[in-house]
Amino acid sequence: MQTAPLIALLTDFGLADPYVGQMKSVLLSAAPGVPVVDISHGVAMGDVVQASFFLAATLPWLPPGAVVVAVVDPGVGTSRRAVVVELDSRLVVGPDNGLLTLPLARGQGVRAYDVTPRVAPASATFHGRDVFAPLAARLAMGESVSALGYVFSPDELIVLPGLTATRQGDVVVARVLSVDGFGNVMTSCDDAAFGGWWGRAALVVPVSRELVRAVTYADIGSGEVGLLAGSQGYLELAVGGGSAAAVLGLSRGDRLELFLPSGVA
Repeated sequence: MQTAPLIALLTDFGLADPYVGQMKSVLLSAAPGVPVVDISHGVAMGDVVQASFFLAATLPWLPPGAVVVAVVDPGVGTSRRAVVVELDSRLVVGPDNGLLTLPLARGQGVRAYDVTPRVAPASATFHGRDVFAPLAARLAMGESVSALGYVFSPDELIVLPGLTATRQGDVVVARVLSVDGFGNVMTSCDDAAFGGWWGRAALVVPVSRELVRAVTYADIGSGEVGLLAGSQGYLELAVGGGSAAAVLGLSRGDRLELFLPSGVA
């Protein structure tokens, strides 16, 4: 059996507690020789939307065959499903709680497996270590996902409402998915769908602000607010020499309305 090229971890655990170290210990013990990399452990606590964004932005950069353990799980210990989802030749292991919403909107060849009936007894509060890490290790060592659970329709996976940007005439209704460390605001406008905008653009909700069309951050003058296709595959708002989140008063989860003139797909 061929091992996975790597196991990637995405959690909201932070690094102050021993939780990440315990998960890595399980993975390294059960899947020796398989590299373990960190996508992030800085997801805001319980923020499934931000986790979904991080996952969607990172999956294309992982090698085919990679196994991802995504654990942002406010419902740990409840009746929510444990799932393995195959997306574009990568496997994602985690809770069925909407975390896969944005990856599913982009993914091809999706297959979903319910692994809940097969999981071993575990603590009610730490499925990352006791359920998802052992499953990921088995997959990384070459065990077939079909041996761990049963297939079900991906249409039955939990999908969070309102994460996909929608167009209403020249107005696009979107959401703030995340704010990075520079204060850049990541919107839910997928670049593939909305990146062809041209001409005059503006933010109309929650504040009214003209936007500069930009290709790079350097195109945005000091104090100006720009709209550009960001490196994570979504349109983002940025301020020259400052924080767009601070200037615009935006936070994760906020509703946005953007005026994008005709010419945008």
